[in-house]
Amino acid sequence: METARAYSSEVTETAWDEAYLDAYPDVYRGLVALGARGDEAEDALQDAFLRGLERADISRAAGWLFVVSLRRWRRRRFRERIFSPLRAVMHSAHSTEPELRIDLFDALAGLPRRQREVLVARYVVGLSQEETAAALGIARGTVAATTTQAARALRARLEER
Repeated sequence: METARAYSSEVTETAWDEAYLDAYPDVYRGLVALGARGDEAEDALQDAFLRGLERADISRAAGWLFVVSLRRWRRRRFRERIFSPLRAVMHSAHSTEPELRIDLFDALAGLPRRQREVLVARYVVGLSQEETAAALGIARGTVAATTTQAARALRARLEER
């Protein structure tokens, strides 16, 4: 449960450690309740903790950690769903049958330029939707729609093989 402790705009490393330890059990249980495996919840929380060390103003640690770790977990899960068919095909292909091997770059090369750029920015580089939109000079909604379209096209392309 979130303590009533308020953190100043200058959060020290010690105060952040304490806030993280206070919030960890509840946020962990929340992520698991939403479907994360234990190891996924731990990884997402650790990523959020490290990101929190870079921030100066976090007034409610539990809420902030929950939102950030939930986003991290969802992004990682989405990335795995996109690339798992590729991994499965690559693992099942034998070195004696090179025509069965699919290279990620070949699969991406078949997509339109914008879809390639968005997928690479989001899931290879690890940019958020906002960061991707700013980097590519497009709207955030365009990033979301393009990501969905590109993932669908990439899956279809991989299933054809």
